[in-house]
Amino acid sequence: MKNILFFMIVIVLSCAVHAQPQEKTFSVAVKQNIKKYNTLSNKAYENGDIEQGQFLFDTLVSNQLAGTKFEDYTLKRFSGGKLKLSSIKKPIMIQTYSSWCVMNKGEIPALNKLARKYHKDLQIVVVFWDRKQAAKSLASQFNGYIEVCYANENYKKDEAMVATLKYAIGFLTSYYIDGNLKVISIKKGALVQTPKKTPLKEAIKQQFDVYNEALSSLLVKSGIRKEILATH
Repeated sequence: MKNILFFMIVIVLSCAVHAQPQEKTFSVAVKQNIKKYNTLSNKAYENGDIEQGQFLFDTLVSNQLAGTKFEDYTLKRFSGGKLKLSSIKKPIMIQTYSSWCVMNKGEIPALNKLARKYHKDLQIVVVFWDRKQAAKSLASQFNGYIEVCYANENYKKDEAMVATLKYAIGFLTSYYIDGNLKVISIKKGALVQTPKKTPLKEAIKQQFDVYNEALSSLLVKSGIRKEILATH
């Protein structure tokens, strides 16, 4: 009788474990929702409604993408070797670029400053959607606190990552991910446009302040900062 009860308990517990919903991955969430988002956002941008387009992306992130598990991608470093995201063991900000896009004035110095400020608690990873040689000169401008990597659809092992991050979401995007690879927030496009005539010192400050504010949710939820910075 005891043996029968034991086996029944094991079966019930086993069923309960299997019944628990699995954590949805970021790429699955993108596949399930990107088509509808693209239809609505394309219509908004065709009508010149940039504000609505941004609202739709923010809604996609908050309702469908935030809280999902980011894939444990392996990136190629410009300095050599590879970087597996799960090896970082702390919150991550991933900033993606293509070498042909024009960066805002003061953007790289601002990111370097941000990386110095938070290097103990946060890892900034820059990813260029290029072959290594194409983005080499830009990559060299980031300091040693930033992991600078590259990925390209012509590299077989990069195909899935490029399809999701570059083509489905967009080549110029910031991803804010906690130490367990959980997506906290995502920002698409340039965070701020700095006029070319802006003095360099002021441009760096503008870029730094905007990135610092964008990091708020990640830093607060990771226990690095106590309060979310006020939105301008």
